[in-house]
Amino acid sequence: MHTHLRFGLSALIATLALTLEASAESENSKPQVAYPGSFSRPPSEGEGYNTWLDAVNPDIGETKLDVARLPSRVDNSSRPQFPPIYKQKWGACGQFASVASIFTYEMNVLNGTIADSDATRFPAHFSWNMINNAENKGSEAYHGWEVAKRIGIPTAKSYGGVRHEKIGVWPNGYAIWREAMEYRVSGYRYSPANTIEQLYEARGWLYDRNQPQANQETIGGLFALDGRMGEREKVTVTIPEDEHEGGKKLWTHWGPSGYGHGITCVGYDDEVGYDVNGDGQITNDIDINDDGKITLADWERGAYVVVNSWGEEWANDGRIYLLYSAMIDPTWERGNYLGRVEVSRYKPRRTLKLKVACSDRTDLRMTIGIAGDKKASAPEHVLTPQAFNGWPLFRGSNAGHVPMAGPDDNTPLEVGIDLTSLFKDLGPDKDGKGKFFLQLSRADGSDAVGELLECAILSYDANGELLGKTQLDIQDGTFGESPRKIETVISDLDRK
Repeated sequence: MHTHLRFGLSALIATLALTLEASAESENSKPQVAYPGSFSRPPSEGEGYNTWLDAVNPDIGETKLDVARLPSRVDNSSRPQFPPIYKQKWGACGQFASVASIFTYEMNVLNGTIADSDATRFPAHFSWNMINNAENKGSEAYHGWEVAKRIGIPTAKSYGGVRHEKIGVWPNGYAIWREAMEYRVSGYRYSPANTIEQLYEARGWLYDRNQPQANQETIGGLFALDGRMGEREKVTVTIPEDEHEGGKKLWTHWGPSGYGHGITCVGYDDEVGYDVNGDGQITNDIDINDDGKITLADWERGAYVVVNSWGEEWANDGRIYLLYSAMIDPTWERGNYLGRVEVSRYKPRRTLKLKVACSDRTDLRMTIGIAGDKKASAPEHVLTPQAFNGWPLFRGSNAGHVPMAGPDDNTPLEVGIDLTSLFKDLGPDKDGKGKFFLQLSRADGSDAVGELLECAILSYDANGELLGKTQLDIQDGTFGESPRKIETVISDLDRK
């Protein structure tokens, strides 16, 4: 008969402390930022791209850790800010984790609202259809977070639900794109959880974001995980009935084969454990992998609480436990990392409303410019919006070589583009007038053709109320073999 060593919270903390004292301090053991590969940030931005640059909260490793404050269990999926357990449609797991679950939760925490309707939930398929080549293919969590940084995410209410019934569809209507501008990501980070110190920091993020506030409600953050799912039956076990959380499902490791799958880490439980090596006890202080040392990889007790997007019928009501030690997997070249995000609210002051058709939206090229001199022949400041230039940020992950509205749909699309940054630092003439430039063309070597049907510049006050609208005159908006250039004098550039 197996006997099980139970760890209370105080015993666990003592064990962790002793292990830390006994181990040599090294930079690699400390909480740190990591960009291990193309799944953690866009390679096109280079190694110097700081994905946390615009965030306002402390970065990983900047906060002194106090493990004694942490409870033995946290499950943020039980909070009203967390949406229902979703059952994903198609290969959009990365967006169900990063946007439909994590972005929704974080935005509700920020807004002081709850995820009880589509008005306070955010769709997985808005960002997914931006970068899935209009095909049923996978995506990374950062794809959704970058879309939210550069465009925003509309609510599921205006989008038409958390998912669409057709792959590759873009929403038609300025109001949807305008709403998306308000809900943004300010920063995101990936970090390893391979050491005890890194685990401390991760548990602290899940509990209170490592920012304890006296006399205030504690609300933790979430993590995006990318796990290997092949041959899951080999690593899925049932916790013995006489153990803590007996009868629940648990992953002892990631699957030994297969591709990655995006899931959401919502919490942890220090008491959950499993006798991985079958020696009749559950320990954190025995070298079970025979590498001659005791590390987090040897822990049989302590697990993350993970939410999957395979519906409430799966595992433990849509959740499963994942041993802390499972995050250390030398057999997977891609590696295991925790992705976190910070969200923000934003009010655009200037926008562009367009109605445009194009036979190939990925081959569309759009340049927007402005000059403070109404007689200027060239812009002082230029904007090339990612979504309307083939998503160069993501390179091969683009919107697909399909019409603007989506596959087999030649309907002109009404969209909105945030121009606030373009106008922000402009020094206009004393009469408040300047020159606006818009050019539509196609990628080199493409045979795409299109037409600009409507174009207007809208101004808003700091509260998002419409101040004015300048309708641009379009006599011939066709483009293709030749680009279409629109230049016009506009007023009220001095309006802040």
